[in-house]
Amino acid sequence: MKLEGLCSPTEAWFFYYGWSRVYELAQPYFTSNEMREAGLELAEVKGPLRVLDVGAGTGTLSVQVAARCSGSQRLTLLDQSAQMLDQARAKPALAAAERFVIANATAGLPFDDDSFDRVVSSGVFYYFPNPVEALREQMRVVRPGGRVLVMGSLQPKPWLVRVLAETFNRFPTEKQYEQWFSEAGLSDVTWRHISNPWNAQQYAIAIVGTKAQGTPQPERLQQEASASLSLATSTLGRLTYLPLALIRFALALAAFSLLGPLQIATAMSGMRRLRRSKQA
Repeated sequence: MKLEGLCSPTEAWFFYYGWSRVYELAQPYFTSNEMREAGLELAEVKGPLRVLDVGAGTGTLSVQVAARCSGSQRLTLLDQSAQMLDQARAKPALAAAERFVIANATAGLPFDDDSFDRVVSSGVFYYFPNPVEALREQMRVVRPGGRVLVMGSLQPKPWLVRVLAETFNRFPTEKQYEQWFSEAGLSDVTWRHISNPWNAQQYAIAIVGTKAQGTPQPERLQQEASASLSLATSTLGRLTYLPLALIRFALALAAFSLLGPLQIATAMSGMRRLRRSKQA
């Protein structure tokens, strides 16, 4: 049963309010620099580009963007969690970043049309209730010829893991990612599997689309028009949404409390194997 308990900006905010305190310690067991480098290479993120990192969190991806773009002077970090962005601000590699913006990406990006050469994200796309709407908004702020890069998890193959994962959040297939990019109007869509060096069998996806010259400019998304807010616009909606959201959130945390330690244990085992193979 797909509950996708954190597939909502509100629930994701509450999750990361607590998770931000240990995120920097746990994150290396979930993703790696190698995975992110493969995605940035696919999107040709290098040189003096103006880049927007959507869902930047603690700035893990942004640090690698800055290294590829000769500094962070033209880099903008956006996240709805002030706690996560505070950690990004503290990183020396991001001290000169152009902007740190606290905003909900699903309610419209607070930037003018054609503002960036690249829009990048890692580990955030599956929180968006309407992926196509989110991609159109990202395409709006990219200049013609610019690219949108998404890096995210894929649907787990083992049945039990997949059930638990889809209780926690949305885990799309490669075909779903491709369909969303196509429906958003992005061209030359290409993707590759990316994986951690300690476990090549457990992979994610990096997918890139281009805003082709002459592509019709999407209308700027207005917060009140966001489909994710429609349920809470009436008294009845608010009364029914709160208990349902609490139940979904509790189930999501329960699923993550099982999957999180399992992922960390798997990563630690893989890291030990990798170290031994290098020493042999």
